[in-house]
Amino acid sequence: MKIQRKKKGDYGYPSYETKRVIIRTAAYFIISIAVFLLGYFLTGKKENLLTIVAVLGMLPSSKSLVSVIMYMKIPKFSEDIYQEISKKEGDVSTIYSMYLTSYNKNFAINCFAVCGNSLIGYTEFQDCDAAACEEHIKGILKQNSIKNTTVKIFHEKTRFMERLIQIQGLESGKKETEILEILCDISL
Repeated sequence: MKIQRKKKGDYGYPSYETKRVIIRTAAYFIISIAVFLLGYFLTGKKENLLTIVAVLGMLPSSKSLVSVIMYMKIPKFSEDIYQEISKKEGDVSTIYSMYLTSYNKNFAINCFAVCGNSLIGYTEFQDCDAAACEEHIKGILKQNSIKNTTVKIFHEKTRFMERLIQIQGLESGKKETEILEILCDISL
């Protein structure tokens, strides 16, 4: 059975990446511990060059452990919501399962859709501050010289679906791909 690679913006990316980061972190720690034990058993004492190599190996291990902790904080996104939205998306550029990070808050967004100058998002999580998320995205887009884009995050799925159908009639612009790439860049 071949494991299908997922990229940011695909449904299920956070759970795929969590597993990948956990395996990578475990491998980093095992390598560092193995190098330390190798040095200890070869010399019979802890004070050797391989101990220094093992301690330095703990730096990337620890950094990777921070990634594991961050990915473990991402809530599980509903597959039913993904299936429902993906059936209605039409030609609109969409990305799924996004966990945006900012200095103050993090935002779990099930789906972003962009067409023309309209960027909409849907979150099933009531603790997600939609207004703060909208302001954060507007600020990031402004920093990247993307202006005149309306941003709206919905908590109500029916309103999101209605707006998704409405924006399908808009003329697509040149910057949709750039907007989605920026959203991927600011998310885990």
